[in-house]
Parts: sequence; C-alpha cells; structure tokens
Amino acid sequence: MSTEAPGVFAVEQGKRASLRADFSWMLVGNAIYAGGQFATLMLLAKMVRPELVGQYALGLAIVYPVMMLTNMQLRAVMTSGARQQTHFGDYLSLRLLTTSLAIVIIFAITQVLGYRGDLTAVVLMVGVGYGIETISDVYYARLQLHDKMAEISKSLIARAVLSVLGLAIATYISGSVLWGIAGVVLARAIVFIGYDISESTHGLGRQSNWFSRTEELTPRFNLKVQGELLWLSLPLGIVVLLTSLNSNAPSYFIQHALGDRDLGIFSAMGFMISVGNMAVVSLGQSAFTRLARSYADGNLIAFGSLLGKLLAFGAMLGVSGMAVSKLAGREILTIVFRPEYAERADLLPWFMAAGGVLFMAQFLGFGMTAAGYFKSQVVLNILANLSLFAACYWFVARQGLLGAIIAMLIAAIVQLAGSAMVLVRSMRLHTQVCARNVETA
Repeated sequence: MSTEAPGVFAVEQGKRASLRADFSWMLVGNAIYAGGQFATLMLLAKMVRPELVGQYALGLAIVYPVMMLTNMQLRAVMTSGARQQTHFGDYLSLRLLTTSLAIVIIFAITQVLGYRGDLTAVVLMVGVGYGIETISDVYYARLQLHDKMAEISKSLIARAVLSVLGLAIATYISGSVLWGIAGVVLARAIVFIGYDISESTHGLGRQSNWFSRTEELTPRFNLKVQGELLWLSLPLGIVVLLTSLNSNAPSYFIQHALGDRDLGIFSAMGFMISVGNMAVVSLGQSAFTRLARSYADGNLIAFGSLLGKLLAFGAMLGVSGMAVSKLAGREILTIVFRPEYAERADLLPWFMAAGGVLFMAQFLGFGMTAAGYFKSQVVLNILANLSLFAACYWFVARQGLLGAIIAMLIAAIVQLAGSAMVLVRSMRLHTQVCARNVETA
C-alpha cells in the first residue's frame, strides 16, 4: 500500500514495536472491546425477556454474514503486501461502496423474509452500527501497517465504553431494544469521527487537510483499481462469509426447531467463548505481519515456530475454559445473566471444547492468509459449512441445544484438519521453490 512511493513494508525498519508490546496493546483493546460486546448482551439479557434477546441474536445472524462478505478482509490484504503500490484511498472507497451495498442487501433480506416493521428496524440499525465498524477497520489497517497497535487499541477501548453507555442509557430511558442499538450506533459514530479518522491519530501533522480531495486518507474512486482489488479480495470475502455462516447457522436451526427463547439462551452462552476469542484475535492480529514477513522471506522455520506457539495458546484457552465452566459454570451464568440461563450450565463445557478447536483453526487461518492462500480457504470453509449444516439438521431437532454445540464442534474439527493440511503442503512447496531458485542462481 502506497500513497507516494513506499512499499508495503517500507516503514521504520529499525524501531518496531515488539510482538509482546503489540500483543499487550491489542489484548487490552480487544479485551475491553469484547467485554463491551459481552456487556451489551448481558444488559439486554437483564433488561428484556430471553425471547427479545433471541430476536436480537437472529438480527445479528442476518447482518453478519452479509457484512463479512462485503468486507472481503481488506485489512488483511492491505497489511499482507498483496498490493504494495495501491493507495489507501482506493481501499477506503471500495469499503465505502461495499458497505453501502451490504445495507441494501440486508434490507432486501428482511423484506424477502417478511419481517415486521420493528424487527426490520432492529436489523437495519445493527447493520448501520456494524457498517461504521467496517469503515474504521480500513483506518486500523493503515495504523497496523505502521505498527501503531496502541492507536487501534485506544479506539477499541473508547468504542466499547461509549457503546455500553449508549446502550444502557437509551434502553433504560426508552425500554426499547431499537433505541438501545441506536445508542450504540451514535457511540461508534462519535469515535469514528473524533478519533479514527483524526490526522493526529495517523501522525499526519498540521500539513494534512482532511477535506482536501488530494489528501491521502480520503477516498480515491478509480474503477479499474477497485475492480482489481475486488477480484483479489473477493475470495477472502467468501471465506469470511462462510466463517460467519459457521458461527450463525446454528441460530437458524435453533430458531426454527426450538424457538426464540432457546435461541436467546444459546446466544448468551455462546458469547462466553468471546472471553477466549479476544485473546485469539489480539495475538493473531499482532503476529500477522510477522507471519507474512517470515513467509515472504522464505524463513519457514520462524513462520512454523510462531504458528506452533499460536496453536498451543489456542489449545490452552480451550482446556482452561472447559475446566472453569465445569467447576463454576452455573454460578457464572447466574451472576452474569439470569437464573433461567444457569439452568443450562451443562452446555458450557461443550461450548468451550468447540471454542478451543475453533481458536486453533482461527490461528491457522491467520497463517494461510499471511502465506497468501486465499482460495484454499474458500474450499475449506465450504466443507466446514456443509458439515455444520448437515450436523445441525441431524442433531438440533433430536438433541436440542446440545446438538447445536456438537454440530459446531464437528465443523471446527473439519476446518482445523483441513487448514493444517493446506499449510503443511504450502510450506513444502515453498521450500521446493526456494531450493530450485538457489540451484538456478
């Protein structure tokens, strides 16, 4: 990514933040951000009936797959060096166009499914809130490219705190889920305008002018360049769409077979995995640039070593979560949510087992993206989704919520095994190519 001349990794080579420092910042930021998301669901669970929580969860299940498809992981493309001479404004304009398209698609889905007006409004409000996040994500990519993880973390912290306050105040005053989500949207807009796009955040100094059309951080509409970016990134968009379906598909089956109440309970308990996921995302994002550099330089020992440490960390999180949920799951659910949620505490260790496998699969996903294996992820996620849908179809109606978790575990195992096979094969091929290059030289 370039605005004048520098390549993707032409940033200060001498003084880079250490992986530990980057991880610390991102862990804090993602921890508070995930805590904010968890607090949002917890507040809704305490302030409204489980049926309404289930309706909100169904709205998320509609919004996320569409948004994930149109996001196309532009942040990963920007920081992996796949397009070294592409201007930031080209990425930004593509994200603006695709996010707008996502809102239109979401509205169309609500009309096709025949949602009533209040549910349609909730779904669209969730879509707008997430749309703001997707635009902020492009600016995060620029900060990440220059190893400014602290600035990303500060934005996540501010967004989380203000979003929880906005939701709590708006829901308390109005008693409405819709207005509560509107409070979240307002909070995200404030952080985006006041911090994410600020010239001081990006270190541009006084010479920058935000409203100049030639400024490097403003959109640059070039259909040829954006078409090339679209073609490059679309496989990753399909990957994250399939990944999102992996997360949300059980909701469709639960709502159909068991109803809104069970969906609300399932969604609330599923958010417990986010406690581990925040560490996975933090460490994966912090290590991603180093994984990409190691693979591009042909240093497969460093690449494999770092990836192995990430896998061990993911496995440890899963095992620890199972132990804690087995010992104190009922008490945790009673305190965090309500007693009716604690009645299904037996499901929590199963959630954590599925989460542990999923954490490891996510780390391998970071590795495949860093290595430039985009299309392989499409095939893997298709296989994982097929196994998930088949397992949900078979187990949910027969075993209820436990069946949905078993289906999640099966799909996570399929994705983990397939990802490992792709990476092992890619590293072998990369070694052979490097060896042939040395011989010809």
